Amino acid sequence: MPDETLTGREARPRNVPLVVALIATLVATALAYLHVRRHPLPLLGTLEGVTIDARFHLRGSRAPATDRIVIVGIDDATRREDPELMQTRRGYARLVTALATYHPELVAFDLFFGSPETLLSAPLTDRVRALVGALPPRDDSAEAPATVALRDVAAELGGDEALAAAVTANGRVVLGAFFGWDPPPPGQPADRREPPEPAGLARARHGEVADAGGGGSLRPITTNYVLFSLPAIARGALAAGAVNTLRDSDGVTRRMPLSIEYGGRQYMSLGLAVALIERGRPGATRYVVGDSSLAAAGTELPLSGDASLELDVLGPGRIPRISAADVLAHRVDPARLAGKLVFVGHTFAASDKVITPLDPAADGVELHATLAENILAGHVLHQTGWVATVGSTLLLCGIVALVQLRRIRRRAWVPPLIALAVLSAYVMLALALFATGTVIALAVPVVLASLVLVAATIGGLVTEGREKAHLRAVFSQYVSRPVVDRILSNPRRAKLGGERKELTVMFSDIRGFSHVAEGMAPEELAAFLHEYLTPMTDLVLASGGTLDKYIGDAIMAIWGAPIDSADHAAQACEVALRMNESLATLNRAWSPAGKPVVSIGIGINTGAMAVGNMGSTARFEYTVLGDQVNLGARLEALTKEYGVGILVGEATARTAGDRFLFREIDLVRVKGRAGAVPVFELVGRAGTANPTFARALALYRERAFAAAGAAFTTLADDPAAAVMAARCAVLAATPPPLDWDGVYDQRSK
Repeated sequence: MPDETLTGREARPRNVPLVVALIATLVATALAYLHVRRHPLPLLGTLEGVTIDARFHLRGSRAPATDRIVIVGIDDATRREDPELMQTRRGYARLVTALATYHPELVAFDLFFGSPETLLSAPLTDRVRALVGALPPRDDSAEAPATVALRDVAAELGGDEALAAAVTANGRVVLGAFFGWDPPPPGQPADRREPPEPAGLARARHGEVADAGGGGSLRPITTNYVLFSLPAIARGALAAGAVNTLRDSDGVTRRMPLSIEYGGRQYMSLGLAVALIERGRPGATRYVVGDSSLAAAGTELPLSGDASLELDVLGPGRIPRISAADVLAHRVDPARLAGKLVFVGHTFAASDKVITPLDPAADGVELHATLAENILAGHVLHQTGWVATVGSTLLLCGIVALVQLRRIRRRAWVPPLIALAVLSAYVMLALALFATGTVIALAVPVVLASLVLVAATIGGLVTEGREKAHLRAVFSQYVSRPVVDRILSNPRRAKLGGERKELTVMFSDIRGFSHVAEGMAPEELAAFLHEYLTPMTDLVLASGGTLDKYIGDAIMAIWGAPIDSADHAAQACEVALRMNESLATLNRAWSPAGKPVVSIGIGINTGAMAVGNMGSTARFEYTVLGDQVNLGARLEALTKEYGVGILVGEATARTAGDRFLFREIDLVRVKGRAGAVPVFELVGRAGTANPTFARALALYRERAFAAAGAAFTTLADDPAAAVMAARCAVLAATPPPLDWDGVYDQRSK
């Protein structure tokens, strides 16, 4: 049967951890919204990047989903074997020509050739070219060595022309362009709304573009200058694309821009340009500036901040590589380059290195190749967007707040455990989704939910510390320290305010205490009581009982509250027996010292009682109330009338179990009650009872008073039997009326 409130329940204190958690949830949700929609918080952004790196590391590297992409690296071997490649435009022309012999699908340069090649000073270059122009047609057999050398010098000075011719002859070259937002180099236009567009750069423009001026953090980066190849070289190229990369605040490159704004125009990246050409639809893009996606040849590419695409990085060495030195020396198996999408860039040590989630020293050209692979293979990471981020933050923080409910917080470790379990489940969900290409925000929801948990925990520590101090002060005077600690571990066990429970109550009193007190000075009496009450109280507290109060020399104690106990009746009986044993020890010590030898009477009763903090708003105490409590007090008073040490109620005798020996003494109508109750004496611990008293009591109730009195008289040295024998003598002389029910009416309280 559920507990029933019997008195006005003490006003329940506010659940401060829950209130703090709810307020913190609102703040955290607002911060999440501001972070993803208005002003990114640097720390959260950095942590988010770290979580993405961790997800890549847990997933590991992967093989490219297409074998069409190859990197031709201008590496350390190239610098050793063919240094001209990096030193002259003729060297690059040779590389373009050599690549053409392998018949690749495309050759994309992560390079640009923006300024004329200068091997000699301009005046000297003009003089050499003028002299060669004045020479007659070349005839190596008749020309002097100096003339031949002059012609060779002039040819060497034509590197730009040679590269332009090679690019045009190849017909499948895609050139890189670098867009800058820092102060432009000398000679580059700046601070102009529509600066002139370099020749050939128009091939890098997006197809259909609409710009309403919005987009916020999704808008492309606006640049103020561009570095592109010379017009003569650019005119022969098939297409062009931006070679810019984007680094997050921690220096790691996790995304690539798909659009860059320059002069009011939108330009695509090199990897995107290559992917579109591979699909046979160069420039086939549709882009609304500031939108969350970009249509590329019918494929929707999701965009994150700065109009960028999150890279699904492959890992070190996953994209096949060929040294440019081997291409120039024709040492490459033609099958490795035929029909391939070739990306050319610097790969030698300490040049154009970037940090990626899986490689602390990746080559810049690898990012453009990775972007093309992602688009062509459909390995595109999809961010779930700001609504999911804010929603997951609200959900996690809300769960953390809800676990602060009182019924969950019965044990202090439960809310953090549940919260950590939920956060761990969310992390596992993020990892599972990442494996499918979906990126949900991890740092923002988890960090903010953790902060909510910390706030709730601090609020709980502050308020629970105060509540526990109050409970300790309230209960330390009633119960033992272990019981106090159990209450503090779960304050709901105290259930302050009054409730109905089945408990066992004990009353003990010193017989003839008024007479004892008359012969002692107040100081002696106080010392005597202290000497008596201390061991008696210790017995109560050690058994798990609660000291209700002292009433002069009397002790009132309860078992079963505030800590539940299924064995409360037996505990009270055991303490009663030990009290008598302890009193015998005290009497042996007091007698030689001239102190009075005393005896006590103990009444014990079990039943439904109201327990809790009783009193007024100004003063209250933890106690029990009810008819069963009153019966316990009357039983203690009856011990004087029957001359026994311990009397218990029927429920106590029944529930205490077989560990104790009880005998029924009488059927009594106690003061203040209309009904009669059987009264039992606690004789001792388990043993065999003398059946004589029970037979005599049965004769007494059958009105055979003479026979009953004779039976009671045989029990020598039994105070209760003597009382009953005297009563039988009176009743035998003056028989009661015919409706006599055998009930004895208690004479005094």
